[in-house]
Amino acid sequence: MPNLVTRVHDLSQAKKVLAPIIARGKDDEALSVRERVSEIIGSVRRGGNTALLNWARTLDGFEGGESDLELPPDAAEKAWRELLPEIREALSFARDRIRKTHEVARDALRDIPPGPRGGARLTPIDRVAVYVPGGTALYPSTVLMTATVARVAGVREISVLTPGGPEGIAPVVLAACHAASVDRIFPVGGVHGLAALAFGTETLPAVDMIVGPGNRYVAEAKRQLYGTIAIDMIAGPTEVVVIADRSANPRWVAADLLAQAEHDKQASAVLLTDSEELAGKVAGEIESQLATLPRGEIARASLERFGALLVVDSIEMAATLSDLLAPEHLELCVADPATLAGKIKNAGAIFMGSGVPEAAGDYCYGPSHVLPTNGTARFASPVGVETFMKRTSLLGLPEGIETIPDLDRILEVSEILARAEGLEGHARSAGLRRRTSP
Repeated sequence: MPNLVTRVHDLSQAKKVLAPIIARGKDDEALSVRERVSEIIGSVRRGGNTALLNWARTLDGFEGGESDLELPPDAAEKAWRELLPEIREALSFARDRIRKTHEVARDALRDIPPGPRGGARLTPIDRVAVYVPGGTALYPSTVLMTATVARVAGVREISVLTPGGPEGIAPVVLAACHAASVDRIFPVGGVHGLAALAFGTETLPAVDMIVGPGNRYVAEAKRQLYGTIAIDMIAGPTEVVVIADRSANPRWVAADLLAQAEHDKQASAVLLTDSEELAGKVAGEIESQLATLPRGEIARASLERFGALLVVDSIEMAATLSDLLAPEHLELCVADPATLAGKIKNAGAIFMGSGVPEAAGDYCYGPSHVLPTNGTARFASPVGVETFMKRTSLLGLPEGIETIPDLDRILEVSEILARAEGLEGHARSAGLRRRTSP
């Protein structure tokens, strides 16, 4: 494994080192992914269950028939009852923390009553589907971090879509569906599953929104389906940036970097530090811990392609570089994390202090772990109760239009601007309602 430690003295040097990380997902393969996704979406849109089953058998290894595209209503409860008590208690603990966190956020939201300058009403989205990735790892935590939040927001019907494959859905994922009060479970995944829920098939209902992480095909499918359905975000590979000073524990920092790198070979883990001594110790710890990490081969490949241990001139420079990367997860392993956090503008989640690792945020700290990735924290936000709500503007007053101050002036200006835009019908519509002659 190459030496990850690099000393940089200015932003231009740092950008060169970080260029492969910034460019993740923007390679030549993106075009072929886009075309493949478009093909699958079109096929499911036209072919319904028949096309869905064909793709599920080909891509997921699904062995069921049309009647197996939805699990029986008691499947999740049965899995819950048969789960080890220790895991049941852990799922319950995590769900309760997530729920309480988002109840506080929900209660802070409010409608704006109709007033002289308008108002707004918040309404939960009616039908939401959660995509839960399959593959080499299991993600019951994703069920909790999305479905629980949607339930707090007031969503009427929540479905889970996750690859079943020849083995079916893992019991722990099913149990998480029970813990999160999921209504319906569909054992198919990938682009074909998302398309089925966007357009509806003979078995799967059309939903209003799809949320949850996935691979680059899932991300591209969400991009192409947006407009037919709402989405939470277009997520790329996972990532962490750790800003650390000499007070940080190198063993902990190395463990945190590896925790992210073990997700998949596209994951990114970056250390920014002003201590060359710390960077060297972290590098040594990474090698030591890799030797016993079960997913060490994946983590090593991730670090070789998208990992870096950058020694910078100051923690302030580290903060500037972090904002450039706009990471999904940002750990502040420094003596004064609160002050440094105040200087950060772009991050999905900030972990303040060495005692709270990113892993705690993945499972049960409280806020949803579905976060903006690949630099999108520059403009995007984590999943929260507001993700599952829509705002409707309210114009007018319940007491009647005669109580609206300046109504004639509002209508007059509307008339003037409508004619300036060449829309005479608009102008007449406004002018007819004026109570005083021009």
